[in-house]
Amino acid sequence: MPTYEQSNENVELIADTDRLAWVVESIHSSNSFGLDLEFITEGYYSPKLALVQVAWGHPKSPTIVIIDPFEVDIGPIADLVADPQIETIIHAAQADLQVLADTYETVGQNVIDTQIAAAFAGYQDQIGYASLVEKIHGTKLSKASQFSDWEQRPLATRQLHYAQNDVRYLSSCWAVIKKRLQQTNRLSFVASECEHYAQVWSQRPAPEEMYLKVEKMKSLRPKELGVLKYLADWRERRARTLNVPRTRVISDRTLIEIARAMPDTPSDLEVIRGMSKSVVTKFSEELLRLIDIGKEQPLRLTEQYSSKTQHAPALSSIVSAIIGVECKKAGIAARFVATRKDIDKLIHWYLLNDYAEEPDLKLLQGWRRELVGELVLDWLRGRISISANPESSSGITLDIKEPDVS
Repeated sequence: MPTYEQSNENVELIADTDRLAWVVESIHSSNSFGLDLEFITEGYYSPKLALVQVAWGHPKSPTIVIIDPFEVDIGPIADLVADPQIETIIHAAQADLQVLADTYETVGQNVIDTQIAAAFAGYQDQIGYASLVEKIHGTKLSKASQFSDWEQRPLATRQLHYAQNDVRYLSSCWAVIKKRLQQTNRLSFVASECEHYAQVWSQRPAPEEMYLKVEKMKSLRPKELGVLKYLADWRERRARTLNVPRTRVISDRTLIEIARAMPDTPSDLEVIRGMSKSVVTKFSEELLRLIDIGKEQPLRLTEQYSSKTQHAPALSSIVSAIIGVECKKAGIAARFVATRKDIDKLIHWYLLNDYAEEPDLKLLQGWRRELVGELVLDWLRGRISISANPESSSGITLDIKEPDVS
């Protein structure tokens, strides 16, 4: 039966540079620390940082402090995250790293994401922090302040205790997971994945590629798509400059309507549903210029995979099943082995009947190839067969075929 966390300790809220300097020096001496951020997403392109929690020292009894970014610049903490000599432990690090990258241009260099690590150690994929703490320590964390107003000052005591617990167990959870990974020789797998995602999460998508994320963009014709590309690029840059959500500049729906209508005058632009008069007044000349440019540069969405080939969907599904079976046996989340996009690329290569050079896919490299990549290739080459097996935990069995010597 789980125990419930209780905290009666005093909470230190750091709001001056001298005390922050002591924290940074202490973490340097420790070479490892846990980190969590609280921020406000509503109304911003890049979330507004509202609280920083750090923990270091002995995993079972760490020193925990909370830093108020409204009172002191937390740039020195961001510098620690960018220091390859300091291990930064975060759970579900994507949003935290993105905030630090937006605010300080930080790129994490030695980040351990305990959510990723747990997925390689037999825990459920994308496990939440509270669930991980409960599974490892049997401690049930309160979620009462999860959706608090972190911008308010002063912060309530319950909020500060909640914030403390967000970093209290990071090091101890990592110590347990790390031991499991060492026993299964997967520590290097996790280090590689964490390094990869730290790089990816520290970068925003290129503005010129943002048209690909606009809802219903695939419904547009080539000339309309060319217009959308320039409009979405403009919107992205404008949203970043103002630090407001994209939809506050122009909504996806309105972008699509503009691309379809391809207006020639400010009055044509103004009658499009969802188009604000203020945007038309300030930017109609610029937007009409971009529309004219886009019309002259039609785009076609290239078919990267053989998705329309008759057998491709079925083959991709079977490969996904093989990967799922082997990943379940190994206790590794399948999404870290191969994405659907990777599988579709592999099937496209297979259907082209060009086996001279294998595609450049992670699935066919390193530990992923050892785990399941070679098995997938063997199935595609007809060396193994798949059969239904209700007695199997996965429902299927992979059988090696005997060579035909006739």
